[in-house]
Amino acid sequence: MSESHRLSTLCVHAGELEDAHGSPHTPIYTTTTFAFPSTAAILDVVEGRKAGALYTRYGLNPSIQALETKLAALEGAEAALAFASGMAAETATFLAHGRAGIVCIGDAYGGTLELIGAQLPLLGIPTHLLLGSELDRLDALLANGARLVFLETPSNPTMEVFDITAIAARAHAHGALLMVDNTFASPVNQQPLALGADLVVHSATKYLGGHSDLTAGALMGPKALVEAVWPWRKNL
Repeated sequence: MSESHRLSTLCVHAGELEDAHGSPHTPIYTTTTFAFPSTAAILDVVEGRKAGALYTRYGLNPSIQALETKLAALEGAEAALAFASGMAAETATFLAHGRAGIVCIGDAYGGTLELIGAQLPLLGIPTHLLLGSELDRLDALLANGARLVFLETPSNPTMEVFDITAIAARAHAHGALLMVDNTFASPVNQQPLALGADLVVHSATKYLGGHSDLTAGALMGPKALVEAVWPWRKNL
């Protein structure tokens, strides 16, 4: 079995729930809240003793949970979170992991540059924008306390390409994380986690959606890092 066929098979089956009516795929549950047979049953879910559907804004909806399992499988990640947009995914992750300082390398989507360059500094978050030709400045910024490196590769819209493995090593040497926007390559062509990145983000509006009929975002990575983003998604 080829690697691409193995990945395709894994992603097709990941997260699928057995439907009482025989649907071959998990139905879309448009429900906001879910019923429980008892107070004890709802408390088991609320207090984390059991997995289950509870409240859609929290992501505790079978459709969202199935999607997140598939997203994690696509990137070979332990966990994933789905968002209403790629910008929402980035913002929640920056607030969870970038408060000590963010370094953005290279060109990026216009909304991302506005967020990092103009809006996050209003919240007291130190941010730094480096051109792709200014990588020699990275180590000094990390030594001064920045703890999250962000980049797109290939970038939107100039298709600038970066060495994920090399930049991850430099970030990790300073105790920082590397977050990669993998929107343009997609998991078909590149898996940043396997190359040393700590977190992967997507505008699922683009290639993951594929048909210009949805706006969505995704975050994939190790369970502990993704779980730290969950409260920000819940409340934002």
